[in-house]
Amino acid sequence: MTVLGVIGDVLWIFALSLMAGASRMAWRKIPKGVAVPVLWSGGGATLARAPRLWALATLPSVAFGLSLFLLAGAHAAPSWSVQAVLLFAVRATLAAIFALIHLSQVRRALNQLAEQGQIKL
Repeated sequence: MTVLGVIGDVLWIFALSLMAGASRMAWRKIPKGVAVPVLWSGGGATLARAPRLWALATLPSVAFGLSLFLLAGAHAAPSWSVQAVLLFAVRATLAAIFALIHLSQVRRALNQLAEQGQIKL
């Protein structure tokens, strides 16, 4: 295990904890049975809604699976090789992207549900 591997692990742990925390906060605010918006058009219209569990757990679960896949690749790479540095860059970038996407989706869904009067923020 290299320093890059450990830093990559820490970044993924941080990103996954942010996603889990946002999902947990939204879970408490959204009542059972409310369909949560998950996909929007460019104009802002809701294209798809999903049950609360699917809406709040799918992206963090996919991110966790991807993190495990990248973890295996990072730990198999030789120490301080070009492959190890590139895998670190990919891991760091994807961790941030997944966290930002999930946080923005949760925020947008909560704001839309509040505007519709289905929840109170």
